[in-house]
Amino acid sequence: MKSAPIGIMDSGIGGFSVVLEVRKLFPFCPIVYFADPLHFPYGEKRKEELAPIVQPVVDFLVHGIKVGLLVVACGTVSSLLLPELRKRYTLPILGIVEPACREALAVVQEGAIGVLATRATIRVGAFRQALTRFRPGVEVVEEAWPEFIEAVEGGVFDTPSWRLWARERLEALHARGVRGVIMGCTHFALISTFFEELARGLFPIVNPAVSCAQEVGKFLPLGQPQKPGPLTVFVRGDREGFLRVIERFCFPLEMDVVSFENACRWVAHAWG
Repeated sequence: MKSAPIGIMDSGIGGFSVVLEVRKLFPFCPIVYFADPLHFPYGEKRKEELAPIVQPVVDFLVHGIKVGLLVVACGTVSSLLLPELRKRYTLPILGIVEPACREALAVVQEGAIGVLATRATIRVGAFRQALTRFRPGVEVVEEAWPEFIEAVEGGVFDTPSWRLWARERLEALHARGVRGVIMGCTHFALISTFFEELARGLFPIVNPAVSCAQEVGKFLPLGQPQKPGPLTVFVRGDREGFLRVIERFCFPLEMDVVSFENACRWVAHAWG
């Protein structure tokens, strides 16, 4: 991959879960993150609607930024578009589905595996297909939580009412025989400690950001630079609103946040 940056994309703040985990493991790698609040949420869109939205983002990261590796930090895009993206581009492209499924199967030896995700991800059944491919006969229980995804994106998820709402649904999953849950949406992965606390005494939580970040290491060259790599965030849509969400989460990262409308000017200035 040489010294090219790692590209990470998602519709909103959820993909920062992958940014944080990649930063922990590989602090010297430059990262370019693309957020698309203009089209949030991806999880309510069908494949034919999502493809023309995602294509310009990937083109920009691959041809404009020239990333050496692309991480699709979105369960919906990973589920619906990953095979087509891999056919279209020659660089390595990682999704969150298969790494998370392998981790879940290592953790859950018996009983059902739960998947919490968007409606589009559940509809296409990507997690179910991967899990049953890796372990034929495994029971999979899938649930879409679109309203909670919006609460996370807005940074208003950690309230007594939302905590009660989520705990009751986790308890219902346990009653159905679920013995481990995959955060099938990176918005959930972003607040994995919140879920781990609520699920205590029920089952383990599988964070796809962790397993995905570990996969990134397979594509990095030996001998990393000796200074921290920059983190640049491109935002298509409401940049100021996205900045407010970032501030609510208090990410321990220095970053340059650029409006996508100013992307060409920024790239020319930074690398021209």
